[in-house]
Amino acid sequence: MGFAENLKKYRTAKGISQDELSKKIGNHAVQFSRYERGLSTPSIDVVQKISEVLDISIDELVFGDKDQKLEQTIKDGELIGLFQKVELLTDKQRDTVKELLNAFIFQKDLQQKLTQ
Repeated sequence: MGFAENLKKYRTAKGISQDELSKKIGNHAVQFSRYERGLSTPSIDVVQKISEVLDISIDELVFGDKDQKLEQTIKDGELIGLFQKVELLTDKQRDTVKELLNAFIFQKDLQQKLTQ
């Protein structure tokens, strides 16, 4: 999701109308509507005001929540599910998973360098 979609999602989740939010940030409702439709991009000052009214970080407003960012970064759904399960493990268990991943990646990097 992009900024426009996130803006609408968070605004509606808070139960705030476009008109109400535009007044709180000192902006015209028509301009605010353009932000939500992706027809206009607000200044960083306006984004900051919006994030304060919606009580979310600028990062969330621009890039989405943690799950959205993860899905944008990692395309493999099964891998995302595994990482989410790893988050539930103890610190020691997570360290073991990290060590296994590091060892596997090191091995693949070494193999690649040897074949060059």
